[in-house]
Amino acid sequence: MSKVMVVDDHPMVREGLEAMLEAAGFEVCALASDGTEAISFFKAKVHPDIVLMDIRMPGGSGFDVFKEMKVWYPDIKVLFLAGMPLREEAARARKEGACGYISKSTKRQGLATAIRRVLQERNVFIEDDAPAQAPDSLLTQREMDVLKWLAQGKSREEASIILGISLETVKTHAKSILQKLGVQNTAGAVTRAFELGLLRA
Repeated sequence: MSKVMVVDDHPMVREGLEAMLEAAGFEVCALASDGTEAISFFKAKVHPDIVLMDIRMPGGSGFDVFKEMKVWYPDIKVLFLAGMPLREEAARARKEGACGYISKSTKRQGLATAIRRVLQERNVFIEDDAPAQAPDSLLTQREMDVLKWLAQGKSREEASIILGISLETVKTHAKSILQKLGVQNTAGAVTRAFELGLLRA
């Protein structure tokens, strides 16, 4: 039975994946809430056949964790899971040696098939089956306007005055930005926007 490690910061996602994988005939050998915990399993000699890893987690991206994993287990197979798939991320995952990059919305059978393909030494990337979203289509123009001012250190109140819109509207846009970029605060949104090329120095 193939062993799978799941790395995701959301408990419900981890538990859901565990149930899904076990129903599909896989053994879930470890559940990690972040990169630090995942690496601790490797140090404890827990070696899965494949790792399913969230791409965006607090304290470090899936790419950072993957890089450290390879130090401990150079041949590790990693299949990235993205809540909001992006072509730029899929390309980076391929370039850095991951075995795949697929959407978290993939149904159980599709996930099981992807895992089996990886275990058979075949890669599985989302653009192989369906187009991923381009980074520049993530945010609306008004959301970009708000983000640009927040990135310059302006408060939400200041951004509302500069843009000539209400504070509540700015707050609504800011909330949407955090959700779309998969981050928890403005600093994280700015960092993520630079990573994706939405903002440039």
